[in-house]
Amino acid sequence: MDQTETKDLSRDHWADEWKQERQKLAIHEKTKGNLLYTNNQFDQAIESYSKGLQYDPTNAVLLSNRAQAYIKIEKYPESETDCTLSLSYDPLNVKSYLRRATARLNLGQLDAAEVDLKRVLLLEPNNKQAQDELNLIEKELLLQYPEDESLKPSTEDTQEQPPGDTVDISHTYGEHECRISEGEEADLHKLFNKCKKNPGHLDFIPIKQFKIDHLPADYRDQDLYNFIKVAADLTVRVSVNMVSPFRPQFFPNTHVQYPFYNKGGNASTRSGSGLISVYEYRDGLGCDARGSGYSQLTGDQLTTDYVSCPCEKCKQSGNASKVWWEIFVNTATHVVFDDIEASRTTCRLFFDDRDSPKVIIDKVTMDYVNIGNDNIRLKHVTCDTKLGPRLYDLVRRLFDLGNEVWNKFSQSTSDKVNFIVSHPHGCSKYVSIGRWVDNYKVEECDYNDKFDRTKFTYTTSTCPGSSGARIHCVGLGTGHVHNGAMHSKLNYSSVDLFRK
Repeated sequence: MDQTETKDLSRDHWADEWKQERQKLAIHEKTKGNLLYTNNQFDQAIESYSKGLQYDPTNAVLLSNRAQAYIKIEKYPESETDCTLSLSYDPLNVKSYLRRATARLNLGQLDAAEVDLKRVLLLEPNNKQAQDELNLIEKELLLQYPEDESLKPSTEDTQEQPPGDTVDISHTYGEHECRISEGEEADLHKLFNKCKKNPGHLDFIPIKQFKIDHLPADYRDQDLYNFIKVAADLTVRVSVNMVSPFRPQFFPNTHVQYPFYNKGGNASTRSGSGLISVYEYRDGLGCDARGSGYSQLTGDQLTTDYVSCPCEKCKQSGNASKVWWEIFVNTATHVVFDDIEASRTTCRLFFDDRDSPKVIIDKVTMDYVNIGNDNIRLKHVTCDTKLGPRLYDLVRRLFDLGNEVWNKFSQSTSDKVNFIVSHPHGCSKYVSIGRWVDNYKVEECDYNDKFDRTKFTYTTSTCPGSSGARIHCVGLGTGHVHNGAMHSKLNYSSVDLFRK
């Protein structure tokens, strides 16, 4: 054995010892936290669990235990977040499903709690707690949504409603637009050419051929053009090769069939689109593209329980990076449904044409999901000093250009211009430009009075593979993603926040 091999073995041995020592410290804090919890000292228990997570950030049991302690002091959003993170590391953790159901019940998210309890019963059919709570939820849902005409399947698309009215979104479901795998990567453009929805794809512009002259005459603005190009740089193809057995039969509170419900456990591949956002972290303190360390929507500080990068490479290292980036991909829930599907998801970045180099991120987890509104946020952590800063700078540019576009066009939205960048048929990026038709108010935002939750319809061209792509409405503050197409030829979005 030469000297180099000896050094490598020594380094590996030291890294293993370092990892084992941190795990021992985490177990010590968990035991201490459990004792404090038993003595009803919930705040102190949370402190101990949090210390344990500093030593072992991916410990699903520590996260689940802290979630239960949060429930005891009625911090339900924090509990839901911990349960979701716990399940991203251990998708079969029954206690985390039960605790998340409790948190969601107290947050008024009955449909999401119902899904969690049904997952428990799939894993443990005789779990009495889950069955009892599920019975209570189903009774409550019957009271809230009685079996009347408003919940029966509709054969017609959404009827136009006066602006500002609340819309019954159970009538705005059509055909999802995931691309179902029918061949290898090399066959995608053959499928593109055989498309029945948009023969010839006349309204789709390859991103590398997109020019300012493609914009409507009154919108040929350099800032808007640059905004579209940067939005395209941040658009990704989302590919999933697993169907969760926990997909519901129907969309919440409707009789509308949920996509791929009857294919649970299948390993068939499908794809959609998504848009990236990024936070940069230094020593556990986060910063968004605006340069702010606080969430724009909730005002919460961007902090973590750990002060070094939690990626797999750093976890195996004795010298974890103090700087890292959390990359978020926003897409539709019917594209990626839950923690199980997230664990089998990859995102291809910078896929601009057939010759684009393959830049793939995997090891993604579910950061946030809302089944009824049909949106999900995936998370990938990296300390890659090339990829992280590149994406962070792109998001910063998107934010700056978005402000310029807002200032120029927010008073002239009567043309209702919007655009979508997506990966139709799983191919490289295309831009489609069209107009939105209606913006239906679904409900008020419960934590920020500057926003409502709304749903858009639009004529902008989409195809299978466009599900999850961001809907950019020029001059409006929107975060909606594409959901599907209706028989009336209108497309429709997720339910998401709309700046009033």
